[in-house]
Amino acid sequence: MRLAIDCRLIGETGIGTFIDNVLGNIVQHTGNVYVLIGNAGKLERYRALDNCVLVDCALRSFTPAELLRFPVGEVNKCDAFYTPNFNIPMGIKVPIFSTIHDILFFETENFGSFIHRLALKWYVKRALRISSKVFTVSQFSKERIKAYFNSSADIEVVNNGISANLRKYRAENEYDGKKEGIVFLGSIKKHKGLHVLLEAYSKLRAEKGMECPSLTVIGHVDFRTKDEEILNVIKNNKDSVNFLGAVDDRTLYDVLSRSSVLVSPSFYEGFGIPPLEAMYLGTPAIISDIPVYKEVYRDLPVTYFKAGDADDLYVKLKQFTCHQLAISNRIDQMYNYADTAARILKLLV
Repeated sequence: MRLAIDCRLIGETGIGTFIDNVLGNIVQHTGNVYVLIGNAGKLERYRALDNCVLVDCALRSFTPAELLRFPVGEVNKCDAFYTPNFNIPMGIKVPIFSTIHDILFFETENFGSFIHRLALKWYVKRALRISSKVFTVSQFSKERIKAYFNSSADIEVVNNGISANLRKYRAENEYDGKKEGIVFLGSIKKHKGLHVLLEAYSKLRAEKGMECPSLTVIGHVDFRTKDEEILNVIKNNKDSVNFLGAVDDRTLYDVLSRSSVLVSPSFYEGFGIPPLEAMYLGTPAIISDIPVYKEVYRDLPVTYFKAGDADDLYVKLKQFTCHQLAISNRIDQMYNYADTAARILKLLV
């Protein structure tokens, strides 16, 4: 089989991490030829593999240029086309397999302009219509996609996993020292619930004073959202909270390893991987009781609090006792990109 794969997002966070790790496992399945379309520099490590062909393409996603100038000639020489997203170029004549990780942009407030959301809806509807199969990362996302778009599309759940970078870090840097402080990891957007954590934390500080654990916030601030409430949260708490912004993987894993607890107060996720990463490094997690977290973490030792309830989160933080987890092997068995890649490939060939 000759399979074309859109790899342009490799090197980015989120979906980029997904395709990077899925691809790294897919190419280990010999007997197929993989036509990898993307930034040739970021795909350089695959050049020496006999079963990989690199096609350089720097076209940005969700642009007219992508729709009209994507190298579909190379794609149509293949037996199938796989994309880790739902932005499918025009002119593809072979079976298409796409991915819709979530529909956050339709089910949360203030996510982009009306025109932006309208364009995304067109892309999703088109992907559902022309894809031989659609992949998503949780049963929750599958149900929401089907319900929102009233779709009968063939949707398969393939979970996220622990990245190769995190596996390598843990193998080389297992931490057994003192764990201190609370950490939040996620983009600084309203649906991530940072304002709920900060409200709960202010109550904890008022009670514990100097004995209150520190709070570190890691995440990209997307000023395009123009979310004044979140920007004010950052401004008003800069003296008591350590806002690191976006950091490299090494810094992120160091902070997660040394923190006593990760808090994920999200209102909406397609999967929600930060608690999984924290627990993989031995750090417990307190997470909101949203449906997808109840699904993904149902067999893992997390602590739930009522989503959006700062008082309940305050109580959970107050009652929390620092401890070290040793469940990385269990996580590997549950959420593994090697398994995800194998399932995707099985359905494509």
